[in-house]
Amino acid sequence: MLHFYDRATMAAALTMDLEPRLKALLTARIEALPPELIDWTEYVVVEEGDTEADIVAAVGFSPLVEPIEGVRYGQPGFEPFWDLLIQRDGWSEMVVTFGSTFACVLLIERGCHAPRQLDELCSRYGSSNR
Repeated sequence: MLHFYDRATMAAALTMDLEPRLKALLTARIEALPPELIDWTEYVVVEEGDTEADIVAAVGFSPLVEPIEGVRYGQPGFEPFWDLLIQRDGWSEMVVTFGSTFACVLLIERGCHAPRQLDELCSRYGSSNR
């Protein structure tokens, strides 16, 4: 799992040797951030072998559990809670905002089954490339 959460880690992300589609997506997202929002945005890259516990440890929530009612994906009553979920060139991009300024962006490698339910959730609810 890769985690970029401030100016220094985002600048380092732009110099890393990453899978080309991921590198292009991260570069586009980071370069599009207004300077005043860089310290208020986190990017987490979920890859093969990452677990739900890893995601929770990094960002403090699970994308598989609706945070108000606590209903888990796959259970009756689950409702999508994220602000945006898009499929992009082999990656799912899930944006969750908190308040008026903070955003967490999960970039989830498609088909990596990390965890399997997360890939299913992204396939079910994610819109296609834009």
